[in-house]
Amino acid sequence: MSKSTFNNVKMVAQVVVVPGNEINIYDEAQYYDNNIKRIDRMRKMVGFYKRRVSSEPGVCPTDYAIAAAEKLFSQSGIDRNSIDCLIYMAQRQDFSQPSTCFYVHNKLNLSSECVPFTINHGCAAWAYGMYTAASFIESGAHKRILLLCGDTASIGIDPSNRISAPVFGDAGSATLLEYDPNASPMFFNIETFSDGYQAIISPFSGARGRFDISKTSERTAYLDLLDSRIETDTGYKAGIISGYMDGIAVFDFTIQKVPQNITALMEYANFGETDIKYLCLHQANKQIVQSVATESGFPLDKTPYSAFENYGNNTMNSIPTILNTVLKDNITEPTKIICSGFGNGLTVASIAMTITPDTRFYGVYDWEKPDDYMTREQYIEYWKNKIANTKH
Repeated sequence: MSKSTFNNVKMVAQVVVVPGNEINIYDEAQYYDNNIKRIDRMRKMVGFYKRRVSSEPGVCPTDYAIAAAEKLFSQSGIDRNSIDCLIYMAQRQDFSQPSTCFYVHNKLNLSSECVPFTINHGCAAWAYGMYTAASFIESGAHKRILLLCGDTASIGIDPSNRISAPVFGDAGSATLLEYDPNASPMFFNIETFSDGYQAIISPFSGARGRFDISKTSERTAYLDLLDSRIETDTGYKAGIISGYMDGIAVFDFTIQKVPQNITALMEYANFGETDIKYLCLHQANKQIVQSVATESGFPLDKTPYSAFENYGNNTMNSIPTILNTVLKDNITEPTKIICSGFGNGLTVASIAMTITPDTRFYGVYDWEKPDDYMTREQYIEYWKNKIANTKH
């Protein structure tokens, strides 16, 4: 059954951290033949304006997620030792082993009794993480869960790729959930359409496309593949190592499946459109957000897209970003909202829930580089020294 209800689960607090480096679409006029009117049209239709992207060499999704967690602890006064479960959502891991959640657990100095998990997921990750956390709390396994999401979707995209480069931003988010016997129920509707798994994919990012670079011939083949470029119908020469997206297939999936999922959830939760203050959608772009809203029967003034305009599509963090944009200092009574994440898989995960005035949305903060941050070069030197000085 794709629909589920969880009781006794309260969303206590949330915060988002983004890179300080902001790119304005008007500063990239050279990619549009310096045609400002053309940029104006794209801004009006698709919502391109500003985005936040990483500029520090070697920055990882965990850097933003950890910063968000630290900001949540400092703002809320929550004792980190009270966290009994950590769920870290990411699609770009710091390393393939051990699981990245152990690194995050260590950096946050969490208790040895806190159980950490890493879940590999994309744009719907926050909604999946909420589902996982709610089920853990409902089961009685955990009382207080820290849900972290981190992604650096902009890294590795060629700036001349005008299909992807103007879209994606980077971010980390932290959401705190806990057991509360007085909490309003959370309703979920999660659906999977895996026949479209190839629509958004990085085909050479894992074991299936791996080369054994210890062999000269394999190393040469990998370098040849790395340098190869395939001309697309737009004239852009794409690298096969880069991620692949079938934009038409993704758009069709979004417009056909996401509104159906949302309306089915509303019926299941007995939420009427007039009961709901906001429909908080994954910020794919303005056009998609407004199309899904219309197909779901929502007025556009209840379906904000300001997070995309100001921060870009920061994938799994886009719903937390819109929540911390429109709900911060804006909840004075119990308020019903619907959140829906959708994307690679292909999957859609929607939540219907009631936000109370004591739920804290601390806002969107710029990332501040910590004192112990290592650049890629420093990281390499660290591991060279560690290996050289390890006794066998």
